[in-house]
Amino acid sequence: MGVDAWFGDRALREAMTGLPLALATIRRSGQVDYVNQRFLTTIGREALTPELIADLVERSIPSHVSMRPAAHEGAHVDVLVLPFADHVLLITGEPRREIAELRARVEELERLSTTDRLTGVWNRLQMDRMVDAEMSRAERHHQPVSLILLDVDHFKRINDSKGHALGDQVLRELGERLAGGLRILDSLFRWGGEEFVVLAPETTFGGAEVLAERLRARVAEAPFADVGQVTISLGVAEHLPGESREDWFERVDRMMYRAKAGGRNRVAVDRHGAAELWGEDRKRAVIELTWQDSYRSGHPEIDAEHRRLFDLANRVMGEAFVPEPDHGRLVVAVSALVDHVQQHFEHEERILEAHGFPGLTGHSKAHRHLLRRAREIEESIRAKPVGTGALVEFLAEELVMRHLLTADRTFFELLKADLANP
Repeated sequence: MGVDAWFGDRALREAMTGLPLALATIRRSGQVDYVNQRFLTTIGREALTPELIADLVERSIPSHVSMRPAAHEGAHVDVLVLPFADHVLLITGEPRREIAELRARVEELERLSTTDRLTGVWNRLQMDRMVDAEMSRAERHHQPVSLILLDVDHFKRINDSKGHALGDQVLRELGERLAGGLRILDSLFRWGGEEFVVLAPETTFGGAEVLAERLRARVAEAPFADVGQVTISLGVAEHLPGESREDWFERVDRMMYRAKAGGRNRVAVDRHGAAELWGEDRKRAVIELTWQDSYRSGHPEIDAEHRRLFDLANRVMGEAFVPEPDHGRLVVAVSALVDHVQQHFEHEERILEAHGFPGLTGHSKAHRHLLRRAREIEESIRAKPVGTGALVEFLAEELVMRHLLTADRTFFELLKADLANP
């Protein structure tokens, strides 16, 4: 949110007005946009002369200026000048303590401006920003991105029969349940009323369908306090190259209403994807797992084995997603992956035991579950070709997203600290 929007919000303006340091903002055009009460009493608006303003708006880096209070009382005041977007921010006070407080307040204002106050999830303003950014990234890198739009079934009945306060409670609990079912890359937003949006980067409509079904089940499986069972209807659509945000949302909106018309408590999917427009070569690329530096644990052996796992998983998907898969080559690729997974899990557990990782018992249990699933998939592929959906769900969802990039992060800080202090 920019400065204009900040000071257009009454609550935020009041918060800035009461800040315990003198604060003023000046537009680059030369207009004095805002002064708080502390500035008025210690310096005065009249101190901002046309000559001084002309000097201030030309500044592009943080600097200081000496200002004489308008009442001509007391010594000149040292003022910090901070270029800020299309404005110049003037601050005076005890620099170390009060500027630190200003930074904290600005961070709080930014949080308030991007968060839905009822549910605590991202709001629609933040959604617009992030959706535009992901659309741009997807276009540049030919990577998929999908949307899930969901609506609470018969929410009006809850409000009418239980009251709006209880309806708000349902929305808050719904936000918590949805957030708990997302992957590390996903983002949750309140669209408005009882509608929520999930932005799923690097995800085709098929992967988003799996995610949407998981969210649907997560909401329906347990009753809500004082209300009972609540269900949701979900629509799924993958962004198409060159498609506008408005057209994309129109498609996912149609899918959500199709789910409602089909009986509610279900998922409807628009099965048009970017890969069909990029061509067969991109169909293979969009399901590749890409290693990033942010995935590093800090332990060189574990990181090397994780990168090897990415390579082997990409080899498996590369063999599985060609137009005419070679069954023998696929079996060899899967067996190599599963063998590496077993060796890696055993090695990782020895390293974690040596570092005194307190969550080792639960982590080892998760390893055993994943290895059992890997062996089951290996046996299924040996007997007959397995559906591509099962492979993607296991490799991308279970093994990489939920384990390597989520569960494994619980020991990253421990390893980094131990390696930094041998």
